[in-house]
Amino acid sequence: GRIPSTVRSINLAGEALKGALVRQLYEQASVERVLNLYGPSEDTTYSTYTAIGRECEGEPTIGRPIANTQVYVLDKGMRVVPVGVAGELYIGGDGLARGYLNRPELSAAKFVPNPYSTMAGARMYRTGDLALYQPDGEIEFLGRLDHQVKVRGFRIELGEIESRLVEHEAVRECIVMAREDAEGDKRLVAYLTVDGESGEAIGVELRAYLKERLPEYMIPSAFVVLERLPLTPNGKVDKRALPEIERGKRGKEEAYVAPRDAVELQLARVWEGVLGVRMLGVKENFFELGGHSMLAVRLMAGVEQQFGLKLPLASLFQGATIEAQAALVRRGRREESPQGSLVNIQPDGTKTPFFFVHPVGGNALCYVSLARHLGQDQPFYAFESQGLHDGEQPLPSEIETMATLYIEAMRAVQAEGPYMLGGWSMGGVVAFEMARQLNEQGQEVAMLALLDSSVAVTGHGPQDASPSMDAASMINFALDLGITPEQLGLVPEEMLERAPEEQLACLLGLAHEAGIITSNIGLSQFEGFLKVYQNNLRAMRSYVPQAARVGRVLLFKAEERQDAYAEDATRGWSQMADGGVEVYTVAGNHFSMLREPHVRTLAEQLGNCLSQARI
Repeated sequence: GRIPSTVRSINLAGEALKGALVRQLYEQASVERVLNLYGPSEDTTYSTYTAIGRECEGEPTIGRPIANTQVYVLDKGMRVVPVGVAGELYIGGDGLARGYLNRPELSAAKFVPNPYSTMAGARMYRTGDLALYQPDGEIEFLGRLDHQVKVRGFRIELGEIESRLVEHEAVRECIVMAREDAEGDKRLVAYLTVDGESGEAIGVELRAYLKERLPEYMIPSAFVVLERLPLTPNGKVDKRALPEIERGKRGKEEAYVAPRDAVELQLARVWEGVLGVRMLGVKENFFELGGHSMLAVRLMAGVEQQFGLKLPLASLFQGATIEAQAALVRRGRREESPQGSLVNIQPDGTKTPFFFVHPVGGNALCYVSLARHLGQDQPFYAFESQGLHDGEQPLPSEIETMATLYIEAMRAVQAEGPYMLGGWSMGGVVAFEMARQLNEQGQEVAMLALLDSSVAVTGHGPQDASPSMDAASMINFALDLGITPEQLGLVPEEMLERAPEEQLACLLGLAHEAGIITSNIGLSQFEGFLKVYQNNLRAMRSYVPQAARVGRVLLFKAEERQDAYAEDATRGWSQMADGGVEVYTVAGNHFSMLREPHVRTLAEQLGNCLSQARI
């Protein structure tokens, strides 16, 4: 209803304020000012405020702290997070309560010492709310920390996804949930109401919109458009009344095309079993339906069981639809591509292609986020180790041999230079050797991007090449495959007392439990991953590099990394690259620099270098 005509100023608090309500209030002529107030009772109710103007677009922030109040956004270690990064909101200052009456344990848990205050005995209250500081100093509220789920080993704040979705002009309301499929795997599903008649196509548009703002693992695999969100009698969204995913409710890029022959029908059944989604069309994309690298391995195993045909995993990157996979099956043989282990991560674009080499674990999927952030106009290829997904392939035992093989595969895509090469960790070492060999062949290497790579300037030689798989090496093996200690709850001390075989089995079990690896991947296949890791580690340790002029060399160092090159800012590369080395620093450690949010900074720095080079 309408408010009294005498009301000039309106203060709103209690629930997250929606921009639509603000705009509705300003439609009433008497209203001159709308304030958004945030704060818990533990800090005398109001802690931050902001005045929202008539021109309000999107969702309001919660503003800035009131006088004599401090607001911090901290990570799990109670460290201040960078601007634009989400963390838990803490409140300190004169308004803080002493604690909860007769509840000392709860008071101690929620009212904690304030390490950022110079006052003796100062405390701060941990709100349990998720927030971030914007560059202009305004605080953006993202929801409750308990509005958090774990999907495929990643902890995801559903409120952060919802806040990004409602920023889209077509979305009126939304709620994001993690729902289990037929196999028990969790998938993110967005339920929303929209403006206009774009219900069926909105999923494609929103997926592209979110990819520019969120990491890949936070993109919902389904967008369900409803006329209205179901509500409980007290006005809250009734989550139990939200529908299951149906074929007709999913966003899609083009009209549903049913299987057209026996091959497509059998493939559809395999895909449905892996993805847990019914009535798949032959033009739908595996990755946009929630598929990921480990499900891809399971999919290929299902195809082999159904047709007795082993397709290379790389073929899924080059055609991630039932229609494309059916074309390979109909040929009745394994695709023997001249590109070998070269994976086309981002095929389109008009710029000179980037070719990145796998790290010591042999997997190229670590570059997917980097490729996406470099933009759709930047073609991006990556090499995977031979034998990573096919134990019958030989494993090159020397860096020089790898470089020669990869050059051959690369020149099948780009016959002549100038070339752009890169690699993370060991991948940078192989990329350097590729650049050196190309230089000897009279080919130009315009750019070499080394991501936290180091070079042994003297070379260990074959006598030091045998890698010892102790507990620390096992942990590095897991990290290289994308299995983080945080996701696995891995404690090195627990591994030290076990034999290598037991360590590997323990890693596999923890990976299954965390959802990093699907349950159908057994110990023998996991041992194959370790075999590739050991082979590559052995090759790297025995490599003796030779200095060469290889064009523009860029070294992107992880800020948190400590190594033996404390006195050499170039980590040994200045002695190898005759043309000099440009050094850049990226936030994070050796592994997190390629994950959100740090990979965005890395991509921005690398993109700026590419723009300057105009290659």
